[in-house]
Amino acid sequence: MGSRITRTSLVVAGLMGVSGIAPVSAQLPTLSEKEWLGYFVGVGTKTFRFGITSEGDTSIRILGRTGEPVAKRLTIVVTFQVEEILPDGKTVVHLIDPKTLETTQPATSKPVKTVFRGKVKGDAGFEVTVDETRGGISLGGRLLTPGTLTQNPLRFSIAVKIPSAYEGLKRGADKKEIKAFEEKTKSDRVQVTWADKKRPRLSTTESVDASSKEINGTGIVGADVEFSSYQEKKLGFAASTNSLMTLSNKQAGPLQDGFVITWVADSAKDPEGMARLNIEIR
Repeated sequence: MGSRITRTSLVVAGLMGVSGIAPVSAQLPTLSEKEWLGYFVGVGTKTFRFGITSEGDTSIRILGRTGEPVAKRLTIVVTFQVEEILPDGKTVVHLIDPKTLETTQPATSKPVKTVFRGKVKGDAGFEVTVDETRGGISLGGRLLTPGTLTQNPLRFSIAVKIPSAYEGLKRGADKKEIKAFEEKTKSDRVQVTWADKKRPRLSTTESVDASSKEINGTGIVGADVEFSSYQEKKLGFAASTNSLMTLSNKQAGPLQDGFVITWVADSAKDPEGMARLNIEIR
């Protein structure tokens, strides 16, 4: 918990000295298809819509039984970021500066090793890799240079924000309404797989500190999420070799009220940035 977020406006300096490529534009190129205007990557399947805008804003919308996206408030937001680890163990999260984004590749609806680069505060540079996989999306990334942020350790991470699954019961709800809500949510589940292979099933209704060891154990390599609000769609998250995930929430509360999955690769074991966060919607 104890993290704070900064986002600053920087002058585009490019990453030519780091990556050896010339920037194509101040922001990422975009698709020309009507449904993906403004998007650098836009992937649509029978179960989800995944998009990355020209400014790096990234989201996943789940499609319901009719093939239309479920409520907009259920949009899953994906954030590419650089974490600065302070001496006390707390982290400062630096978000990408959209004006620094660049790529040598065209906008695409079929990403295969699609790469873009950018910077955060202090000119710390990073790159992101995106692939479409069968039934989902594969994401990776790495820190390229610390820029002037050399005082504390840095790491690249990907945060996936699972929003509150329900609008909740109104104050003063009667027994009938409470029973109907309990019936609707009885099959909800969040099940994780720890690095030591244990697979605890987490309560979605009891108040928990999602960043605790009781939740994260030895580090999470897999997580399955099911909420009835996603209309029978199951969300699967998997960390490949040399990477782990952790859960957190802003304050203690039920997981059905929302939580964040943060993916981080072990840069010492994965200097080339080959580790992946695999997201599957089924």
